[in-house]
Amino acid sequence: MITSAAFAQKPGKEKLLQISQLKKTAPYDTTQQQTFPVFTYQSPEDPALKTLRDTYQLDSIAGQGSETERAIRLLEWFHNQVPHEDVRSLPVLTARYIIDTYREKKVGQGCYPLSIAMNEIFLSMGFKSRSVICFSSKYPEPDGGHVINAVYISSLHKWIYMDPQDNAYVKDEKGNFLSVEEVRERLVNGKPMYLNASANYHQVPTKKEQYLYEFMGEHMYRLICPVNSEYDSQTRSAGKLLQYVELLPPGSKDPAVDMFETSVRGNTKVITYHTNNNRVFWQLPSVENRQ
Repeated sequence: MITSAAFAQKPGKEKLLQISQLKKTAPYDTTQQQTFPVFTYQSPEDPALKTLRDTYQLDSIAGQGSETERAIRLLEWFHNQVPHEDVRSLPVLTARYIIDTYREKKVGQGCYPLSIAMNEIFLSMGFKSRSVICFSSKYPEPDGGHVINAVYISSLHKWIYMDPQDNAYVKDEKGNFLSVEEVRERLVNGKPMYLNASANYHQVPTKKEQYLYEFMGEHMYRLICPVNSEYDSQTRSAGKLLQYVELLPPGSKDPAVDMFETSVRGNTKVITYHTNNNRVFWQLPSVENRQ
């Protein structure tokens, strides 16, 4: 299970060692050729996404203003709909099922379902978005992890980092929104970062030092994204094919024990492509966002 409650605790020597591993990673290989399919993003006019948008009146929630302002409102709204709780993932991983199950049973969800639901909400509003699965360098066991979102902002011509579990996004010293890649780079290089004041975990303000420099510093060694960003993309069922791309530092080991490696489980086939090239992994969408 991908668990993410541990960031609230001070790291021990082992966790600090994991953070140091991130700092020691070799630079990505930007000359490596792309060997995986192009990432895709479902149209907001897909019937399931349109129903999601209409059911929760997401147009009204996003409101007017810039792309970032609208994305932040959606992030905060969903953060307040379903709290984080380390429990087994639901059998159906869609935003509607996750939201409605919490409203009925008052059981929160882990960071993985939260990111999947957030991704569908962004897609339904025309944002190109990805779930980003983050693991440490620990081998052979991945030792937990965390899942966040990358949202493409066409006006900025870049992806930005967003975390529905903590209602979190990150900026630099000049107030510019940072991408997942930029957050990782600043962790490696020790550059300053600033967490939004509204970031919180169960209504307790999130501490930047613990969240970014300790927890995410440990879990940004291996980054995995689904190839196809679409409604109900992550529910595992018979006959389904799930494809992922994993970004690894050159020369690193890749545990084969987590659920995202190439395998067949319960008649669900998983194919994972691997790359050391951050540029092809973070390629920008070819089609601009719906406004």
